[in-house]
Amino acid sequence: MQKISGKSRIGRLGAPIFVGALALLLASCQEQEIAEAPKTVAPRPARVMVVSEVDDLFTRNFTGRVDAVQTVDLAFRVSGQLVELPIVEGQRIAKGDLIAALDPTDYENALREAQVNYEQKKKDLQRFETLKDKQVISEGQYDNAKTAFDLAEVTLDRAKQNLGYTKIVAPYDAIVTSRTLDNYAIINAGTSIARVQDVSEVRIDINVPETLFAQATESSVLKMTAEFPSHPGKVFPLEYREHSTEADMVAQTYRVTLAMDNDAGFNIIPGMTASVKVKLNSLDAAGATAFFVPTSAIGSAPDKSSYVWVVDESEKRVGRRKVLLGTVLGGFIPILSGLKDGEMIVTAGVSHLSENQQIVPKL
Repeated sequence: MQKISGKSRIGRLGAPIFVGALALLLASCQEQEIAEAPKTVAPRPARVMVVSEVDDLFTRNFTGRVDAVQTVDLAFRVSGQLVELPIVEGQRIAKGDLIAALDPTDYENALREAQVNYEQKKKDLQRFETLKDKQVISEGQYDNAKTAFDLAEVTLDRAKQNLGYTKIVAPYDAIVTSRTLDNYAIINAGTSIARVQDVSEVRIDINVPETLFAQATESSVLKMTAEFPSHPGKVFPLEYREHSTEADMVAQTYRVTLAMDNDAGFNIIPGMTASVKVKLNSLDAAGATAFFVPTSAIGSAPDKSSYVWVVDESEKRVGRRKVLLGTVLGGFIPILSGLKDGEMIVTAGVSHLSENQQIVPKL
C-alpha cells in the first residue's frame, strides 16, 4: 500500500475549497454590479406646446342678438275714427312721417268754438278793466271776468292740443314691426295703433361671464367687431353703449350692449344673430406681454407657487420653472413672467413628471 504524506493530503483537500471560495467571490461581485447599475426609465409621452407672444392681445368670441335702440307702442291720446293709416308691417319710416290720422271734424269744431269763446271773454275782460278803473264795478266782479277769461284760454289751448292729437307721426327713424288696427276703425284714446322700433343705429346684446366682466375696463378693450350670417365676410366695427349691473340668476353673466352704424346698404334688423369678437389687452398687467397657455399646463408647488415644465428640446428632458400667473379666461390663463417666447412647455399630466425626466414630446 502506498503511503500518502500529510502535505499531499492537505493539498488535495484545499483545492476544492479554494475553487468554491473563488466562485462565491465572483458571484458576489456580479450581484454588486447589478445592484449598482442605474435603472433606465422609458421616456414618457407628453403633450407639449410652443409658447408665443400675443402682443397684449386676446380675443373673446360671443354670440350676440340684434335689438332695437327702443321699442314703443303708438296710440292716439284722443278718440275718433281712423281715416289715414298709410303704414305696413316691415316698412322703414323716417322721423316725422305720418303713421295714422283720425277724422279731425269734431276737434276742428271744438277749436272754433273755443276760439270764439276766448275772443268773447277777452273783450269782456277789457271792458271790465275799464269799468274797474272808473270804479264802476267792484273788485269781485272784475275777478270773475278775469277768471272766465283764463278758463277760456285754457279751453282754447286744450282744443288746439286735441286737434294736434288726431295725427301720429314717427318719433324717430324706425321700422314698423306690427300694425294692430285697420283703417276706418273707431277707437278710444290709448288704443295701440302700431309698434315701431328705433333703428337709428344697430344695438347688439352679448352676455359676458362674471370673471371677465369683473376684470374688463374701458382701457383693456382694444377692438370690438361683429359679423352676421346674412352678410358673410363683412366685418362691422362696434362701440360700447351700456351694461347691466345685475347678473343673470342662472348663467351668472352680465348683459353688455354694443352698437354700430345702421348702414342703409345692409338690412340688419332686430332679432338677428351676430358673432361678436372682443380683442382685449392683458387684464392683469398693463403693457406686459402675456403667454396664454391651457390651465392644465400649470402645476402647484407645496409652497403654493405655480410652475410649468419647460422642455429642453435637444435632450427632451423637462425642468420645473416658477411662473407668475394672471386671471383665468375660459380654459386658458396668462403667464405674465417666467417664460420666453418660443420655449416649449408640457400642457398635460404635469403632476406625473419629475425633474430632468425624459419625455417624448407630442404637439
